[in-house]
Amino acid sequence: MNLYILRHAIAENKPKWKGPDSDRPLTKEGIQKMKKAAKGIRRLGILADWILTSPYRRAYDTAMILAKELKVKKQLKVSKMLAPDGDQKALVRHLGLNFRSWESVILVGHDPYLSQFISVLTSGTKQLALELDKGGLAKLTSDSLTYDQCARLEWLLTPKILKKLA
Repeated sequence: MNLYILRHAIAENKPKWKGPDSDRPLTKEGIQKMKKAAKGIRRLGILADWILTSPYRRAYDTAMILAKELKVKKQLKVSKMLAPDGDQKALVRHLGLNFRSWESVILVGHDPYLSQFISVLTSGTKQLALELDKGGLAKLTSDSLTYDQCARLEWLLTPKILKKLA
């Protein structure tokens, strides 16, 4: 399985936002940067069979920008398991049961959840010093997903690199 991990783009500042955190939107700058990064992702030749996103607005909007660019809006699904307090073990079970080993799945969510998820799949522990920038993308490959060391980190791209590819 090709597993792409995308952190949501730049969102409104948490201390300034008055509503629920789950409704915090992307900034205009975040939207513009994500549109460029999505073009870079398309130019990488990534073919997504599915995009799974956190239900939080900033992640969903990021996923929608990417889905439009990759022309896979019908393959976009919301998963509570990708929320900041989501269950990573349940996510691994869900991926293993509902997606084929040859499929490419893009997960869109939040940090530190995503960095810890990458760490567990590549090292077996959440202790790997890894930080996924807002709008950053990582590619993992795995023959069989388990909630342990089961994947290889192929690459980790910053949003700056993705925008240069556009």
